[in-house]
Amino acid sequence: MQGMESKVMAKAKPPTAKQRKLWDRIVSLGCILQLGSCWGRITIHHCGTGGGGRKDHDKVIPLCWAHHLGPLGIDGKAMSKRAWQERYGTETILLETTQSLLRSEDHE
Repeated sequence: MQGMESKVMAKAKPPTAKQRKLWDRIVSLGCILQLGSCWGRITIHHCGTGGGGRKDHDKVIPLCWAHHLGPLGIDGKAMSKRAWQERYGTETILLETTQSLLRSEDHE
């Protein structure tokens, strides 16, 4: 549109080697939802990036394909992000759970 500024979305920086190493640990936890409806490989979901926000590579949770991108997924098309969080818990709570599990591993 002429005369209007176009919004250019900043591209997220790629994760660092340290972040990727942490992701490997996070993925090894399995799907954070730990439900019988889990299936598919474990993937990384970036929390709090709704509305085109920049991805924070440190705020991630492990989700199976079904709960990430599949028919039960937060980033799938079957349900809204709000409905997903009402059903499974907020990203904030799931992120805190993930971080707690990582801390527990560090103390073993």
